[in-house]
Amino acid sequence: MSRFGKTLGHTFIYMAGLVLNRGVAFLLVPVFTRVFAPADFSVWDLCNTTLLLLFPMLDFGMSPAVLRFYHEYPDERDKIAAFNTSLFFVAGLHAVMVAAGLLAAPWLSLAVFRSTDQTGLIRVVVLLASATALGKQGLSLLRTMERSVAYAGLNVVRGIIGPAVILLLVLGLKLGVSGALWGDLVGLVFLAAATLWVCRSWLHPVFRLDILRDMLRFALPLVPVGVSMAVLTIADRYFLSHLVDLKEMAPYSLGFRVGMLMALFTQSLQLSWPPSAMKMAAKPDGGAADIVRTGYLLQVVLFAAATAIACCTPELLRVFAPKTGYAGAAFVIPWIAYSYAINGAVQVVNAGIGISKRTIWSMWTMLLSCAFKLAVTYWFILHYGIVGAAASTFLAFAFELALTYLVTQRIVYPLPHDTKRIIALYGVSGLCMLLVLGACALPGLLSFGARTAILAAFVLVGWFGLLDAANRASALSMTGTLLRRVGIGRAADILQPE
Repeated sequence: MSRFGKTLGHTFIYMAGLVLNRGVAFLLVPVFTRVFAPADFSVWDLCNTTLLLLFPMLDFGMSPAVLRFYHEYPDERDKIAAFNTSLFFVAGLHAVMVAAGLLAAPWLSLAVFRSTDQTGLIRVVVLLASATALGKQGLSLLRTMERSVAYAGLNVVRGIIGPAVILLLVLGLKLGVSGALWGDLVGLVFLAAATLWVCRSWLHPVFRLDILRDMLRFALPLVPVGVSMAVLTIADRYFLSHLVDLKEMAPYSLGFRVGMLMALFTQSLQLSWPPSAMKMAAKPDGGAADIVRTGYLLQVVLFAAATAIACCTPELLRVFAPKTGYAGAAFVIPWIAYSYAINGAVQVVNAGIGISKRTIWSMWTMLLSCAFKLAVTYWFILHYGIVGAAASTFLAFAFELALTYLVTQRIVYPLPHDTKRIIALYGVSGLCMLLVLGACALPGLLSFGARTAILAAFVLVGWFGLLDAANRASALSMTGTLLRRVGIGRAADILQPE
């Protein structure tokens, strides 16, 4: 099976777990839009965006370090030592950081909500960030061993337990936003405990300072990277929360959530691509041609998925929200769907930085992108409201992609990319996004027909124009092989330690 096929196969397995996990969470959004008032929905969304900001500070870059240093050490004892050193370091760090976060909750509430009324919710968010970071340690080990079925299975179970508790607390006990957050925490705590149990054969009382020093040199630059990535994602909503009423912000919160359906694929790719790229790079010839070919095909899949989601915007809105209180979300979704496709392309291109271990360049790339985001968001919101906020997210991710290409190709890990074909892919995708935005403004059947034509045109242009004969042959071969290999027999390994 080709490396593209293996990467996409693991991506789809990861996605199956994420869809059944976060997909269930997405299905809770229609419940929240109908149970919560629009202002409360915005509060829930802001709590989740704050989680994105706190997580990289608590993860401390150690979950990517587990993945990287598994491939660094040939001896299995060193691999085990690296995993346990990271786990114990993160656990000790949390004892201090979580206590500080709980004490600082009133000030965080004031920064996010302009009042201390939501201090209790912020404290739950701190606990959510801690549970997420601890769970990532074991999940990173499963990723690097490419145990995608175990990874997906654990997420499926979490996707059942968490939403079930949320429904009980929100619908049964009427706890509102607090119930939604506490239910999510129950699911995350279970996931962290279950993941460590699956990895139990790797748990040893080992802590090595020499390995910790090596891992921290790799991990420390990733902390500002993670924070900057969070700012790229959440700055628009923080600006909106201070510039408009929370009720007026609700359409943007919903549109962002629906557009983030694209993140199911992007995050799955982020899980499968780095181990795959590192294996290709370990080949005697460096695997450059394989990395380029596989990376390009993955980007085509990313933008095809974004186009499909954008073209379904009105239909998705009818599922996710009532008609009243969320007007305007239709002109947010396409921007966000394509933004996350660009984010996925960044992850593909960024593999060179991980392979070379020169994460300092990733830090500078993200910091500059973060500065660009902050510079444009305020102006766009003032002039164009919630649509301006969505456009600023798109522009910031596009800036990050251009900068990442520049850094990897000129400084870190040059690869023989087909630049003309890549620019054509981005150009066709950008044109489709603009056409979809126009089609969403059309009435009824006229809008549906226009969006169907746009999607069909992208498929035809993509197959016959963006892909060459070798790409098409590889895609067809991969599809056939995946279909032959799909089965449920491997599901038994979910409960088996490595």
